[in-house]
Amino acid sequence: MALMLHLTKEEQQNIQNARILYYDFFNGFFVYELIEGRLETSQKQILILKQSLLEESLDESLGYLQQEINNKGMQGFKQEHTQMFALPFGEKQVGIHLSHYYENCIGGESLLKVRSLVKQSDIRLNRDNFKDTEEHIGFLFGFMRYLVKKDQEDLAKKVFTFSKDAFLTMCQEIKARKDATIYLHLALLLESFLKFEEGFYT
Repeated sequence: MALMLHLTKEEQQNIQNARILYYDFFNGFFVYELIEGRLETSQKQILILKQSLLEESLDESLGYLQQEINNKGMQGFKQEHTQMFALPFGEKQVGIHLSHYYENCIGGESLLKVRSLVKQSDIRLNRDNFKDTEEHIGFLFGFMRYLVKKDQEDLAKKVFTFSKDAFLTMCQEIKARKDATIYLHLALLLESFLKFEEGFYT
């Protein structure tokens, strides 16, 4: 957060808004239940992200996602999400829970740690809309968006610091899949954003 010290109030607000946008962007693609209703939101978000790239090379990834949505809507995202994270056959399934990366299981100590962090906030999991647990990486993107929006940066830093290595390793697992196309570009975007966030919190 040291980089914020020398910025104007307007610049600080712009960075906060960008971080909220990125977390919402990834939340919408990594929580399967959200993908269907994200067409218009994703189109708008991609246009904004293309105007202020974290790295010039990411214009290609955003352009690919933009073309996919314009041509086929959200069906390709749903299909590849299932292919990457849910199907138990084919190439190595990509993990979407922290415990997968930290303990080689689901519902391990990582889940207890995340639940203790969630309890420090006023947000609670909506079991009607989301059937998974708090250690689900898609949920954590949404949780981070909420914390940044509410200026709860101390708690956001704890969540990010604990989750960051799993986020990065998920990107590596996606990139290792020969059949990843849509989520390959999302992984490249996520890696770049995580580098920015890491710098923000140091």
